[in-house]
Amino acid sequence: MKLFGGAGPAKAGRAIELDFVRGIAIIMVMGFHFHAVHTGNYLIQIIEYPLKSFGREGVNLFFTLSGFLVGGLLLRQYAETGHVDARRFIIRRIFRIWPAYYVLIAFHVLAGRHPWNSFLVQNLTHLQNYLGTSITQTWSLAVEEHFYLVLPALLLMFSRWRLGAWTIVGVLTGICAVVLTARCFAVAGGNLDGAFAYTQYRIDSLLVGVILSAIYWMKPGVYHQLAKRKWLLIFSVVLLCAWLAFATRNLVLDESIGYTIQALGFAALIVLVLEYSGSLRTSWIYRGVAWIGLYSYGIYLWHSLALAPGDMLIRKATALGLAPSLIWVVALAAQFAIAIAIGYVTTRAIEYPFLLMRNALFPEKRSSSVREEVPAAAAGGQLS
Repeated sequence: MKLFGGAGPAKAGRAIELDFVRGIAIIMVMGFHFHAVHTGNYLIQIIEYPLKSFGREGVNLFFTLSGFLVGGLLLRQYAETGHVDARRFIIRRIFRIWPAYYVLIAFHVLAGRHPWNSFLVQNLTHLQNYLGTSITQTWSLAVEEHFYLVLPALLLMFSRWRLGAWTIVGVLTGICAVVLTARCFAVAGGNLDGAFAYTQYRIDSLLVGVILSAIYWMKPGVYHQLAKRKWLLIFSVVLLCAWLAFATRNLVLDESIGYTIQALGFAALIVLVLEYSGSLRTSWIYRGVAWIGLYSYGIYLWHSLALAPGDMLIRKATALGLAPSLIWVVALAAQFAIAIAIGYVTTRAIEYPFLLMRNALFPEKRSSSVREEVPAAAAGGQLS
């Protein structure tokens, strides 16, 4: 496999629609984190407002999409056989997540960017969302890894009890209701940090994606009826955008009911993009965002390295007396370019070799007995 050429293992069996969703999510996150300057330019303020106001909610989009895709890996097995291979699932997730993650940890150990006691034990034990970490972007990875343990455990119980699709949806919905209630109590008690980062308060965003996946795989007729309601999906996404624009700055409101509202809206967005992208798929903007989404995991892990060069560029450009609007454009463009470049290189140099190894040692078990009409992306494969 070439580092700067060739399809790589991750392009087999992907759908551009879901890479587009990934691209939206990582652009939101980068826009929220990257540094800029105040310009006073009205047009720039319009562009900047969504990034700086609710860009961090891109993580919630990642959560819901992950629940849909990763949940689909197990729910497809369950729909086809009535059982799940939890061991194979966890091993395949390890090959997908750990190599790049531990290279990141090793980099920070060797670089000395942070005191070891501020991240090492926390990140090695995958408890950084509880114990705190100076590699701040990794908190969400802990939530996802805990989800990778919870979901197969749940499905193993479901298979033992031989639960049907609607019972599974009902149980998962009940868990989401419990999580929402617990998070509201946490927020009411002033634990905003916990409501933001603790797994027991955030896992409902992933489970909403799993519920959508359960309907997709186990009740395809119901999914198609849902997908036909285009204007309902559009209305849901419009409501999501209104919430993001006007409610997310109220932390008490957003961290109590907001995360659940967002997850439902993001689920509608996933269906809308999957079913109604149409000719947009061929546009260069759509394909460009999807290409960024292809490398979103690597970009997410490493994008903080773009902050220091961005700050240096801002200082030098300011010293030269350049216009603030020009500094804003150049600084953000440079940070995006650096982060995407690092994500591209690390994905191909670290992730792809381990994905090839994973696929050789633990190939995905495929079957066409259920839901033959699904797009390749939702079937999992190299997606996740």
